[in-house]
Amino acid sequence: MLKSKTRRRVAVKTAAIAAAGAGVLFGAVPAVASMYADPNPVSYACTLGGVSSPSATYIFQMDLSGPTAAATNSPLVATWKIAQPATGLTVTPTAPAPAGARVVIDAEVQIDASPSPVLALPSELRSLAATAAPPAAGQPITAPPLLVTVTPSATGVVAFQPGPFTLYLDPGTGTNEAELLDCGVPLNSAEASAAALRVTVVTGSPSTSTSPSPSATTSPSPSATTSPSATPKPTVTVTQTKTSEPEKPPSDGQIDETPNGGAATGGGGDAGPDARMIMLSGVLMVAFAGIGGMVLRRRTAGRG
Repeated sequence: MLKSKTRRRVAVKTAAIAAAGAGVLFGAVPAVASMYADPNPVSYACTLGGVSSPSATYIFQMDLSGPTAAATNSPLVATWKIAQPATGLTVTPTAPAPAGARVVIDAEVQIDASPSPVLALPSELRSLAATAAPPAAGQPITAPPLLVTVTPSATGVVAFQPGPFTLYLDPGTGTNEAELLDCGVPLNSAEASAAALRVTVVTGSPSTSTSPSPSATTSPSPSATTSPSATPKPTVTVTQTKTSEPEKPPSDGQIDETPNGGAATGGGGDAGPDARMIMLSGVLMVAFAGIGGMVLRRRTAGRG
């Protein structure tokens, strides 16, 4: 089906930004590919130069390539290249393109997964866009290759089938793009199915996969995290401050306090009242006894 001008303008801006950021050059194709299927002919009804009618039928060589197998939970990248028909159509610029101009392709690819859990969307018509520098005057324009990336989450089969596409020239001046070629859905579904790329998804990391190796992201070096010497031991510093005790005044030769418990310090324990008081009391008692005895003796002598 034909896409609107507005949609194509959004696609070309997005594609131009992506191309500038990634440094994509005309004809640059990433290294995919342990399996390269021969291009397959697919018939399209196309219009030229932005004219809506009449359309003509052209046979394009569709080349969808990718790995023979992919691993679950790893990116699967497929490449879609569209070659101009061998006969009947050649898109060739007759004058040099303005500075900053880009060749843009806006396309749709049908993605199907079997069984359904292989992809989050088991069936999807995904929009793609790519840009390239225009060729020199007199050289045929080749559509830039398109990249399709999915991440399967279960084992099964993922199929990529070519769909409609539009080729146009963006002058890079902010004005409307010049449509070169607009092709609708393939006229023959059997041809499109024969041109499809089918990739088997297996568990783990297949040796024939051309997507980024899972071991590159899931096997970090153990020495980076488990080596005891990698983490220095902390140094603990203990600072202790000693406070000097106040100096006692000089002793007068007497014991200020005798420790309890009879410690062997040369002094006895606390003895209570002074012993001199006890001795004085005893002397007084003897004196009073003597005086009392003399008084009684005198009284006895007076009576006799």
